[in-house]
Amino acid sequence: MIPARTDKIGWFHIVKGWIIERSGRLLNFLGLVIIFGLWFWLSNTGWVPPLYLPSPQAVYRCFIQYSADMPMHIADSMYRIIVGFAIGSALGILMGLPIGWSKVLGRIFEPVVEFIRPMPPLALIPLFILWFGIGNSSKLILISFGCWVILVVNTIESVRNIDPLYINAARSLGAKGFQIFRTVLIPAIIPGIMGGIRVAAATSFGMNVAAEFMGTRAGFGYLIIEGRRFVMTDLLLVGVFLITIFSILVNWLLKLTESHFTRWVPRKDL
Repeated sequence: MIPARTDKIGWFHIVKGWIIERSGRLLNFLGLVIIFGLWFWLSNTGWVPPLYLPSPQAVYRCFIQYSADMPMHIADSMYRIIVGFAIGSALGILMGLPIGWSKVLGRIFEPVVEFIRPMPPLALIPLFILWFGIGNSSKLILISFGCWVILVVNTIESVRNIDPLYINAARSLGAKGFQIFRTVLIPAIIPGIMGGIRVAAATSFGMNVAAEFMGTRAGFGYLIIEGRRFVMTDLLLVGVFLITIFSILVNWLLKLTESHFTRWVPRKDL
């Protein structure tokens, strides 16, 4: 009788877990359903004029109207976002590691980082235009700068927050220099750095829009500029939704990467 009772309890927990998992996924979409339902109702019942809030149908028709040019806009913006994000993140991590690890380098370079960090990248746009022109170079540098600021600070703090017990244990086992760096420091900071990378990726989309406001012939920012110039709110929203969709896609890919490289980190299920 005891094994039978155990089996029943086991099946009960399996069914309960399945129901909770499915209900959780439904709840994830509930907020979106409410927002889009409210948008549909407000725009189609005349509560909000189309100039201020075009209907979902109008935004869809606008997207179809410009669909022939969409691959060009997407490719231009994503090129700038990916390249700028990759350069800025790589530089931030590579500079943050030695500054956070070495006391001497920390004392020399951390004041420089702390001086640059509060500078708003958008306020530097006129200087970037003056120094690098309005071509792709200035746009890539602006995006890279925004990502670099996030990752260099994030990396420095991740390195300094490592429990000294792990480093002392590795040294007591004979590890030295690069061995400690490779076997202790890198695995310990990956979870923290991955969070910073996701923040930098989201920031790079905003930096890209600001960069494209400098002047461009294609991209997400171009669609927003054209929508503002010709008072086409539907086209403006097309640009906003494209930014949102691709930002969500990039974040999802980074979360998969984070889950792969931090499988050993305990996580709380929500």
